Amino acid sequence: MQNTDITIVGAGSAGLTLALLLAPLNLNVVLLEQGNAPEITDAKYQRVSALNLASKRLLVHLGAWSSIEKTAAAYQDMQVWDSDSFAKIAFNAKAERVEALGWICDNEQIRQALYQQLKSHANVSCQFNCSINSLVQSDREVLINYNQQQLLLSRLVVGADGIHSLVRKTAQLPQVHRHYNQQALVATIKTEQPHQATARQIFLPGGPLALLPLPDPHLCSIVWSVPAADTAAKLALAETDFNHALTAASQSILGVLTLQTPLRNFELQMRYASQWLNQRIVLVADAAHSVHPLAGQGMNLGLMDVAALAQLIEQQLIAGKDITEQRMLRQYERWRKAEAQSLIVAMEAFNRAFSNKQPLLKLIRAVGMTGVDKAPWLKQKIMAAALGNSGDLPQLAKL
Repeated sequence: MQNTDITIVGAGSAGLTLALLLAPLNLNVVLLEQGNAPEITDAKYQRVSALNLASKRLLVHLGAWSSIEKTAAAYQDMQVWDSDSFAKIAFNAKAERVEALGWICDNEQIRQALYQQLKSHANVSCQFNCSINSLVQSDREVLINYNQQQLLLSRLVVGADGIHSLVRKTAQLPQVHRHYNQQALVATIKTEQPHQATARQIFLPGGPLALLPLPDPHLCSIVWSVPAADTAAKLALAETDFNHALTAASQSILGVLTLQTPLRNFELQMRYASQWLNQRIVLVADAAHSVHPLAGQGMNLGLMDVAALAQLIEQQLIAGKDITEQRMLRQYERWRKAEAQSLIVAMEAFNRAFSNKQPLLKLIRAVGMTGVDKAPWLKQKIMAAALGNSGDLPQLAKL
């Protein structure tokens, strides 16, 4: 039987980041992952995330950014508009006095970079291809039975195992969810016109279409949120017909668009754990929450969760206190739940407002968005939040 201080379940970007943050604290950390270890491969951009400045600052601190940046696409401009009204808004990095508005990064490249940094820490044990059979709590530790016969006693367990979190289910942490009745169609596309390092989002009656620039000036990653009832028909289209439909949906902003990779689809739901903590088990990132991708903040939100938890654990150690003290864990839960709730509410309001076809509401949102575009102080406030330059951030993510 093995004993450890902290067990992290899930080696996605959030789990790996947490392990790296905890590594210098002289704690024994075990990372359990049901999948394979990240391998050094070329970027395929099958799943991408938009990282903001707060996430970049965190990853720079961890020594992973220089590797991630090699395959990332910095975008200098952002354009957002409504397909059937005059509503529009634009942001520019120079106007915001920042190096970039964000970076479109290959999710697997982020994992690879984090794992390469983690391998140099002897006090962190990474175990892949693991199957957890049970987690049983006592007053002093959590007993984890994995791979049928191996036992692990851990003082604290962190669930970083995604939207279908086994840790959350096993700890009986309740979750609320709302179906958006949409599916996201994801692929890499070629654009007739260069994307000019600009992230674009068009609000269509059925859901938003995002065109996210990749390092090649004629390649973008798309995230097209379509009504669930229309998904099968979209997927069944011949490639030429889909290209025509996609180009029309984009209003030909980049000319003719053509698929470069097969379409993938994902159901879109808002998920939120109403309780993130059960004694010695705590949730982070997608295990605790998931939001609509229209703002591209999911990865950033999760990375801030683990940075906050690591910060509080370090403070406990400096003060000579227990890393499983409930007061501290409750502080983490309150802190990050408040941030997650704010983003979820904002995304719910945005998605509903732009999905409504009532003429009066369309006029109100068009006037409102155009008004914001002409109000520099308000644009700066909105952009500061998106960049990760405002809000209750963990110390390592601050300016």
